[in-house]
Amino acid sequence: MNTQHEKSKIVFAIYPNAQGFSFVYMNGPRMLLDFGIVRINPISNFRTLDKIKKSLDYFKPSIVVLLDPEGKSSRTGNRIKKLISKITAYANQENFQVAHISRDQIRDVFENFGVITKYEISQWLLAEFKQLETRRPRERKLWTSEDRNMAIFDALSLGITWYYLND
Repeated sequence: MNTQHEKSKIVFAIYPNAQGFSFVYMNGPRMLLDFGIVRINPISNFRTLDKIKKSLDYFKPSIVVLLDPEGKSSRTGNRIKKLISKITAYANQENFQVAHISRDQIRDVFENFGVITKYEISQWLLAEFKQLETRRPRERKLWTSEDRNMAIFDALSLGITWYYLND
């Protein structure tokens, strides 16, 4: 990443959740630069936003991709909605381009690849991004909670969807 032109292609996808947030940095639809899960304990929007601000200041992405909490089939809670609103306001204030992607848009894009459920999407992403193999999520049973590593795949699906819709 030597030139400003290369740096300007960085997409930062953030997926806030009940424990904190997950993120991916991408430099193209097939180029995963970094990924992770940040747990905040005790959870608070202030502390979560502070961590996200530090990430934005460090990488200086050209676009921030977030979940659309107002999407048709969104089940996003009030705390996460407020957090997404604060992230959007901060990103706009710092002159980052912001895009909101709904779960329906993610589902529509990945339906083109023959996958629909979050687990199927994660398996498709694992085939494309071998470096995520150590984060392979367990398949969810009706009586179990979602694997905590699924958050990375949620963030990555936001980034992939953004590239697909903007290419």
